[in-house]
Amino acid sequence: MKKWLFLLGISNSVFALYMGNPALPGMVDEGFLFCKENWFAVKVGYQRDWVFDRDMKAVSKVTGRMDEFELISDRGVLTFNLFNRVELYGSAGAARIFASHRPMKTIRDEYESSDQFMWGIGGRGLFATWGKGSFGIDLAYERTYPTIKWMTINGVPVTPRRGSKITYHEWQVGVGAAYQIAIFFPYIAVKYSNASARFKHLPVGFFKAGRHFNAKNRRKFGMALGTTLSTGSRFSASVEARVIDENSLTLAAEIKF
Repeated sequence: MKKWLFLLGISNSVFALYMGNPALPGMVDEGFLFCKENWFAVKVGYQRDWVFDRDMKAVSKVTGRMDEFELISDRGVLTFNLFNRVELYGSAGAARIFASHRPMKTIRDEYESSDQFMWGIGGRGLFATWGKGSFGIDLAYERTYPTIKWMTINGVPVTPRRGSKITYHEWQVGVGAAYQIAIFFPYIAVKYSNASARFKHLPVGFFKAGRHFNAKNRRKFGMALGTTLSTGSRFSASVEARVIDENSLTLAAEIKF
């Protein structure tokens, strides 16, 4: 086994966060401008996330049950690659949230936000390789705060206030393993995440207990399964599914310059 040790620094900041292939830092050797002998390289990419259901629960004075928490986002990603072993990345794009909440058994509240700005930062690195196998770690943080476009109580529309919004942020750490089979790199990973949402400045009288409520993820541990397609030159494309703590799907692609 050949071990690669690294020091990886992450600053603070979707969500149901894209984990990514553990082999990504060393997968694409040759770029348009950078080759494998260069210690530094730049990648640009695109991600599309569908979070069909995030397992959330209400935790403030306004409790009850969260029936649904969905999120769709599109983002561009800028990645800095170091020694083909460590990557630091940042993302920016737009996200939309839909949620349904039952503060009481007989009441169902629904919320949908506008498509608005989201951002994230993170890093990943290889800590060991063995033959065609790769083992890595990923740390990430994302945040969005879209305004509420519409809301209902038992299907009856309620007009949001000007400041009505959903503030959502999440951090995640995961470890995984990938194995190369020709041009495919299937992988599996486990992750721990901490997500929270705050529904703020709701209309007066919407809740008897106040105009805000908080929610957080009920399950902290989850699993990611995916595969990446790459010839090792210039381009890679990935598909990833995440289960247990969420039901989600991500499509991602990147180019190395």
